[in-house]
Amino acid sequence: MNWIRSRIFWKIYIINLVVIFALLALMFIIARISLPEITKEQYRYITDKTVLRMKEQIGQIAEDLHKFEQYVQGDPHFQVNDAKQWEEGLEHIIKISPYIDSATVLDANGYVRGFYPDDLSHLLNYNLSKREYFQQAVRTKKAYFSDVVSADTGRYLLVLSVPVLNERNEVERVVNLSMRIVQNHLFRSIVRSFQIGEHGYTFIVDRNGNIISHPSKKRIGDNIAENAVVQKLLRGQSGYEEVVNTEGVAMLASYAHIPILQWGVVAQVPVSEIYKPYALFEKALWFASIAAFFILSILTALYAQQIVHPIRRLCEVAEAVAKGKKHVRADETDRTEIGLLAKRFNYMIDSIQQSEELLRKSEKLAVVGELAAGVAHEIRNPLTSLKGFIQLLKEGKHNQMYFDIIESELERLSEIVDGFLLLGKPNPAKKAYSHVSEMLQHVMKLLEGQALLHHVTVQYSIDEQLPPLYCDENQLKQVFINIIKNAIEAMPNGGILRIEAKQRLDSILICITDEGCGIPKERMATLGEPFYSTKEKGTGLGLMVSFKIVEAHGGKMNIYSEEGKGTTVCLLFPIFSKQEG
Repeated sequence: MNWIRSRIFWKIYIINLVVIFALLALMFIIARISLPEITKEQYRYITDKTVLRMKEQIGQIAEDLHKFEQYVQGDPHFQVNDAKQWEEGLEHIIKISPYIDSATVLDANGYVRGFYPDDLSHLLNYNLSKREYFQQAVRTKKAYFSDVVSADTGRYLLVLSVPVLNERNEVERVVNLSMRIVQNHLFRSIVRSFQIGEHGYTFIVDRNGNIISHPSKKRIGDNIAENAVVQKLLRGQSGYEEVVNTEGVAMLASYAHIPILQWGVVAQVPVSEIYKPYALFEKALWFASIAAFFILSILTALYAQQIVHPIRRLCEVAEAVAKGKKHVRADETDRTEIGLLAKRFNYMIDSIQQSEELLRKSEKLAVVGELAAGVAHEIRNPLTSLKGFIQLLKEGKHNQMYFDIIESELERLSEIVDGFLLLGKPNPAKKAYSHVSEMLQHVMKLLEGQALLHHVTVQYSIDEQLPPLYCDENQLKQVFINIIKNAIEAMPNGGILRIEAKQRLDSILICITDEGCGIPKERMATLGEPFYSTKEKGTGLGLMVSFKIVEAHGGKMNIYSEEGKGTTVCLLFPIFSKQEG
């Protein structure tokens, strides 16, 4: 499972995730925009087609019913004033017409004088003169198709009123042919309310906005003239638009006006229905996304493993080589780009090792040359002085000052030789627990005279509660002497020398600050190199030895300097036990 921790795996994985989620997001957006529109157009096609079909069928019914106008007016049963003849004529019409369920014969004053079937016997001599269909038939002397009528029997009817004229072209009587909306199976099968989608439906209204056909039979006879679509139908308009029905639901409605009867047909579907295909698609897309996520994870893991394993092997080889295992090489079994990389990597290791060997030899020669030049330069000066004074002594010129100078130059030669011996073969450390405060005070007693000579004032800030340091006391004193001596000599005109010592976490921090001339920035990088010194007669070996002693004690030595303001040398030593040391 090392591939889980691989950055390559996660990069590949995240890139694949971004790509697939971008595609899914694009699909979501396209579906959100296009699917509702496509569904909307599909429903419009369905509603328009439904409305046109119902309009044609209702028109056909109207034409069939209007044929009864000529039939009734020419039927001899209704030309005579005989109730028996009327009943026979009505019975014949009902038998031959599937649309007619009942019929009555009214005199010119609107009184019922004949009827069929017998369940209308209670209407005999009943006055229907106030009915609109009777008044229109009498007034126009033409057949009139009524609106939805609520009969005294509780039924909803559509009535065709046919006037029977006498020889003087006067209305002698009126024959009412009635269709019982709910009970007439043929009419219901033709104008039944179709269900569109899950919640869409159709309905029919008459010229006054009364419902003739509706999926809920309880709504038949209701007046919905306030409906926006019905109002347009009453004005003789047809079309398609989004409206709000009487229940406050937004609907997409196709509607058509039927001129022959002045009716209207409406097919509508809720607006919310057009988003259902999108919701189903979205749900399926979510499942697909989850499945794609898991499949992608598995495939990416397998693919990343094939890439990560050889690369990780290359990393292990590089780490081993970095640790000095120069014989380790990467596997070259793969012919892919990674295999080629392993081959070039091995070639690079061989080349680097050859270059390192050449560089090592060159460095040795350069160091030997530099060291020889430095030694020759440093030793030549005192040797020249010694040679000159010895020559004077040979000539018999004796002076005590000559011997003092010869002794000084010999000491200088001894100091240079001792420094090289310490660098080449340092004395073994003799570590024990020592207090930093005591070491610093002892060093300052040694250098007190030099400080007074240079008019240097020493300020101490040493924590007396510092724990003892496990160290070689003499070596650390040598470090303190080198640093403090350099600080005093950096202030020939006097100044303040600050020595601070305190505990910081699990270490002891010692800072020595002077107010001398400081060190130029360009010379900071060469501090600690042999034969490099900011002092006129310095060898640079003292600071180099100090760095080496501090590192041998597991510490750090940092030098901060600003030209013209002074220098601060900070020593940081870890506090650890004898066993740890």
